[in-house]
Amino acid sequence: MFRVALQFRPGWIALRDLRGSDEEGVDGTGTENAVALVDRLLCDIPGASIGCGQAAELSAADRDRVLAAIFRRTFGERIQSTIACGTCGKRFDLDFALADLVRSLGGEAPDPDGTYRTAGGWRFRLPTGRDELATVGAAPEVEAQLRRACIVDGDPDDETLAEALEAVAPLLDLDLDVTCAECGAPQAVHFDLQHYMLARLCDERSLRAYEVHLLARAYGWSLTELMALPRTQRRLYVDLVDRERGAR
Repeated sequence: MFRVALQFRPGWIALRDLRGSDEEGVDGTGTENAVALVDRLLCDIPGASIGCGQAAELSAADRDRVLAAIFRRTFGERIQSTIACGTCGKRFDLDFALADLVRSLGGEAPDPDGTYRTAGGWRFRLPTGRDELATVGAAPEVEAQLRRACIVDGDPDDETLAEALEAVAPLLDLDLDVTCAECGAPQAVHFDLQHYMLARLCDERSLRAYEVHLLARAYGWSLTELMALPRTQRRLYVDLVDRERGAR
């Protein structure tokens, strides 16, 4: 179990480590899957801001940072990918520390009542996962209405509201300025942590099946027992079995 400090609301939350059953529960990269994954990992601990079943109460910005903490604990610090240069067409490696990116985005803590006040005098709150889920599959006008529901006092236009939200609580969904290692051309590469992490879990489905099969044969454990193992422990056992098989 580990704790994650919340940045855009007071307090902290407690999470358990990712298990095989949690990984298998991810079947897409949208908000529904992100909220459901965090919900499965949340623990009911005295003093925590929220507990099991309350992930939708987090703002998108806090949820992104919670996902970042889960990613770093599960996969490590580095984000690594290979992308094609938009100028020369050659592929080059993208590699950066997730913690550095999170720190570079900054963000502002809200007032004690959970709202933000702008220089223009109007106040707003951050949209929560519950707000986002209400817009899934909804018409654009419904999405606009829900965004405007975040305004507590005042009447800014949609563009001004979007700029204020991005300024105080930037998401890990942004364009990164990178340089092609082959031709030196500068370009923007879009990075969305939620999509990147959930897509990785989906892509590992065949690998998980192999790991479960390998451990079932080696130890005789049931599927339920294997899927209840923390991911890091499962990977440790797989490595031990592979090394033992290689030594024979």
